[in-house]
Amino acid sequence: MKALTVVKFGGSLIRNSKFQAKFFKEIAEISRKRRFILVHGGGPEINVMLEKFFVTSKFVNGLRYTDVDALSVVEMVLSGKVNRILTTELIKNGANAVGISGKDGKSVICKQVKELGFVGTPIKVNKKLIEVLLKAGFLPVIASIAQDVAGNVMNVNADTIASSIASAFMAEKLIFLTNVPGVFDKNKKIIKEIKVKDVDVLIKNKVITGGMIPKIKGCVNSVKKSVKEVWIADGKSGIKNIKGTVIKK
Repeated sequence: MKALTVVKFGGSLIRNSKFQAKFFKEIAEISRKRRFILVHGGGPEINVMLEKFFVTSKFVNGLRYTDVDALSVVEMVLSGKVNRILTTELIKNGANAVGISGKDGKSVICKQVKELGFVGTPIKVNKKLIEVLLKAGFLPVIASIAQDVAGNVMNVNADTIASSIASAFMAEKLIFLTNVPGVFDKNKKIIKEIKVKDVDVLIKNKVITGGMIPKIKGCVNSVKKSVKEVWIADGKSGIKNIKGTVIKK
């Protein structure tokens, strides 16, 4: 079985046609030699569509609250627009891509975070559908929509879904492809490699701060759950020659 890489394609990159073109070309080429799972969100696109439908965003402790109206827009954008765009462009570049969401085949089961409305956090990954696609030579493109045990649709953070899927499949690599070129040290230089044992010290010394803390902790959790290495990579550099910060044991 070929090595597996899980890539989370950042929402901010979805609207950048230049970086998209490079990414589609490279991942289509590499996917002929190794297995890929692509997970995506679509925050910027969701924001635009919520405004168009006059749905007011509500935030709880800095996190978006997803009510029924917002949920319908989120699913429409992620599964109906962004997923279609990514899948179509990958196919144009020669990839054998198939678009699904985490709720298809009950692939990702979540627990509802009630204070955030219809927002879920993954508790189980059912690998069957994704495995069928991989074994048949397809490149699964997964929108960050899932469901709870009762079948209720949930909006899920794409980073979290990507981490859960990578851990379930014991992926060789998990790559967060973003508009951030990696983790900076205090001299504003990229830290090329971070060992799991050093993360707490880096947080304590305020080298890792703000929104990077939960992202790094998620990376550490994935490494502890048998993902060989996790990258926070610069989307501009593409997927062929990854540049950024790698987290390892």
